[in-house]
Amino acid sequence: MTARLSDSQQPLAQVEIAAADALLVRFANRIDRKINAQVLALRDVLQQRQQSGRWSWLLELAPAYHSLLVHLDIRQILPDAAQHQLQQLLAQPALVLRLQAATPASKPDTIHQIDVCYHPELAADLQTIASAANLSVAKVIALHTQPTYHVYALGFAPQFAYLGDVPEPLRMPRLATPRQQVPAGSVAIANQQTAIYPRTSPGGWQLIGRAVSWPQLQAGDQVRFRSISLSHYQQAAAAIHSASVSE
Repeated sequence: MTARLSDSQQPLAQVEIAAADALLVRFANRIDRKINAQVLALRDVLQQRQQSGRWSWLLELAPAYHSLLVHLDIRQILPDAAQHQLQQLLAQPALVLRLQAATPASKPDTIHQIDVCYHPELAADLQTIASAANLSVAKVIALHTQPTYHVYALGFAPQFAYLGDVPEPLRMPRLATPRQQVPAGSVAIANQQTAIYPRTSPGGWQLIGRAVSWPQLQAGDQVRFRSISLSHYQQAAAAIHSASVSE
């Protein structure tokens, strides 16, 4: 006899065929730490099945804000068969309860402190943000360094991590006209998200500061920003440059 799911145990996500070799698992369509925790919990479950060899056809799992992209080895399985297996898994009451209980990670080894210089020379939009929010520059910096940010997803460019959630007063839209070149290390804001540009590239987010160095972040990590002076930034940048030249 097949167990029947109660209303509170209905699958939390839908599975779509995204490409000839990929599925997309969609959760509720909003930016929310609880939903992202469910995405990451499902990723962990699938990784366990992949590593145990039970689902050897899983190649890569790419979590985003409220979805999980599942890349398949189509030499082993076709997308419709993989979709059916994943739908069956998501309908299991035990997994539904596990996903419902998922909470954002806060393990000490995944909390990264990143030094940021908020000097106007390195923060082209800092004064604009302060004026739009009717705040002093000092208050903007204090607000931006206050939260412990959650890494929701990676994307746009390699190692570009989407962090949230930016305090309400600092939530600013993207620029109407993106810049052709944003320096590597630039810390920027777009609505409720903040990020570090990992390399020099075009970009339309509003620039609030500059980091000297930063770790390679993963979805589910936590980040705190610490304000440093311009002289501290320059000394650290010079030390990194000197070390790279001597290698």
